[in-house]
Amino acid sequence: MTRKRLILFGLLSAAIACAALTTYWYNRPTTLTFAVGPAGSEAARLIDALRVALIRERSSVRIRLVNSDTPSDSAAKIAREDVDLAIVRSDVSFPATAVALAIWQRNPVVLAAPTSSGIERWTDLSGRTLGVVGRGIGFNSRLIETILREHGVQPASVKIVDVLPWETGDVFRKGLVHALVTIGPVATKPVADAMAGLVRETADGRVSLVPIREAEAIAERVPVLEAAEVVAGSFGSNPPRPAESYPTLSVLHYLVARRSITDAAASELTQQLFTLRPTLATQHPSAFRIEVPETEKGSAVQVHPGALAYLTGEQKSFVELYSDYIYILIFGLSLGGSALAGIIGYFGWGRREPVPGHLPEVLQLLRQARGSDDPELLDEIGSRADDIFVESIESSKLPGFDSSLFSTLMLALDRLNATLADRRRALAMYGEDEDEPDNQSSLAAAPLASAGRG
Repeated sequence: MTRKRLILFGLLSAAIACAALTTYWYNRPTTLTFAVGPAGSEAARLIDALRVALIRERSSVRIRLVNSDTPSDSAAKIAREDVDLAIVRSDVSFPATAVALAIWQRNPVVLAAPTSSGIERWTDLSGRTLGVVGRGIGFNSRLIETILREHGVQPASVKIVDVLPWETGDVFRKGLVHALVTIGPVATKPVADAMAGLVRETADGRVSLVPIREAEAIAERVPVLEAAEVVAGSFGSNPPRPAESYPTLSVLHYLVARRSITDAAASELTQQLFTLRPTLATQHPSAFRIEVPETEKGSAVQVHPGALAYLTGEQKSFVELYSDYIYILIFGLSLGGSALAGIIGYFGWGRREPVPGHLPEVLQLLRQARGSDDPELLDEIGSRADDIFVESIESSKLPGFDSSLFSTLMLALDRLNATLADRRRALAMYGEDEDEPDNQSSLAAAPLASAGRG
């Protein structure tokens, strides 16, 4: 292999390697760390199912779970940029570096008390003991204190204690609490268990569900909260509990991401999340609580641009995302190819040398014919010229035939044949000139012989 071919082969190999590396780089999965917990919780099981589904669907985004004890712990992790994704509550130190991908779930605030307690409004809680479903994590208690202040009740006048869902019946039976607050989707097991325990310990199951009639006004003043509605029959249908839908406040869990993750990764994860939601819900019904976040400008929680592009139908294709780079690459390749072609032409690399064929031999025969006085040699040259002509005619049928070289060869053969003819004529004339003096000498000697005989 010549040096020129080695250079061309090296350039071609480098171009193929660059194309392969670019394809691998673009198609390689992006792994995002996800803070979720505590381990074994409903959210953790759902996220793990999503992780498996992403692998099964060969998505370009993968997730790796990082354990987190509480929503505040998740918020702290994403604020420190220790993780890429997390589930956080809107009222628990929402990270400034985080943007939303989806609403994970809505958590309505439900205040319930035995009808015999006389608690019909939030203002009736003053001087009472209020049980809050949850243990020692504080943010549920702080939310209740905010609602009490909005109703003009001093939080210090209400004793707030944490209650586990399965302890609700015991604490009411022992008179440790007068009312109960749950914060979470009404269909979840903890909320359902807590309400069932309360109903069991009340006379005839008569329970008052206390509305927050000023929910919309409070939500305007406290942006981390939103007005919600508890639908009639949420806690039982015989009898319907509540009998009618009523307003309340709700706090939201968001699936959030760091602002710095790429738009492509955020868009792909959001798309897969909502595409796989029905499949995930067959094993984890809580998946149906995942909702599209508010995408209007000026919303309380900003949505990641990548997720927004998918949710609004403005998701860009590969060409649209990288069109500038593609144009620059095409321009660079065109310019580089022109420069490479110029260099190759300047140095003559890759220039194909023409195959001379019989032409050098014909020229050599031509020189021999001009300097030869031997008729036999001229005959040999003529015979070889005929052979070359026949071979050239036969080679014209082969692929790669060079017509211009053939024309040149025919001119050279014509010149050779003309030279051979000239040399033969010259030799013939020279032989006649030598015979003529001999004939004249014979004629002169004949009269002298006749005179002597006379």
